[in-house]
Amino acid sequence: MFDMKLLRIQKVIKDAGFGATNPIIILADNKEYVLKTKEDGMSNSLSIFNELLAYQLIDYLGYNIAPQEVVYLYIDKDFIKMAKIAFDEGLIEEESYKNITDSLGVNIGIEYLHHAMEVLDSIDNDTFIKDIVHIDNYIMNCDRTKANPNILQDKNDLRRYYAIDFGNALSDGILYEKILDKTLDVFSTATFSKCNVTLSKRYILKDKTQALVKKGRINEDIDKIRLVLLDIINIFPPEWEAVKYKDEIIDVIATRLKSREIFNPKENSKCECIY
Repeated sequence: MFDMKLLRIQKVIKDAGFGATNPIIILADNKEYVLKTKEDGMSNSLSIFNELLAYQLIDYLGYNIAPQEVVYLYIDKDFIKMAKIAFDEGLIEEESYKNITDSLGVNIGIEYLHHAMEVLDSIDNDTFIKDIVHIDNYIMNCDRTKANPNILQDKNDLRRYYAIDFGNALSDGILYEKILDKTLDVFSTATFSKCNVTLSKRYILKDKTQALVKKGRINEDIDKIRLVLLDIINIFPPEWEAVKYKDEIIDVIATRLKSREIFNPKENSKCECIY
């Protein structure tokens, strides 16, 4: 897993121009990042919790699909004043400014890729597809649609792709809601331990999934996987609400990392995000 730097924001560059959560481009430590805030319309901090969990797991699993640097970005009252000026000057949207004002404390920044663009056509890289399907299924993220694949393509090498935006993992937040209302049963046959979220009709890579996925599980035993997940989440800011429920989240993800059944081509179980 990679270490995290905590940076203060130097400057607002512009509105990102994409994403339902209204991210913006900022400058920190003389480098441009996409600022993702704690408040963005989902449960408090859940989307950035999901994002950082995904990037850390991608690094742990050795998948070369998201090499972007991820850092902590600190929002204080001085930055809120800076954001207000940027909003008044038309650099960022009102919703972006509102999210910033509601997100005092530690947020995240994801390296802005100047050499990347929206995908031009179908994705022509089987290794990339295999790896992104695996991480999406492990963390229950089927938020990749034809209209918004959340995949970027390199302008200089059209066979190079970048995975972005894991904020709707944990089954579009449904799993987290069940943790909060204490109705989660991790090991139930018809719930989160077995469902194959890549069967979702909206998942853009659904038709290519079964020919490319490997049926094997992660080689580490489940206790080691739990420790790895614990090490990952223990570096997350304790102010993020989802950190309070790390044990339940670790139970689900560790079980999925060791499961063969989540790649079953048949709908052996249903997950609420499969629609």
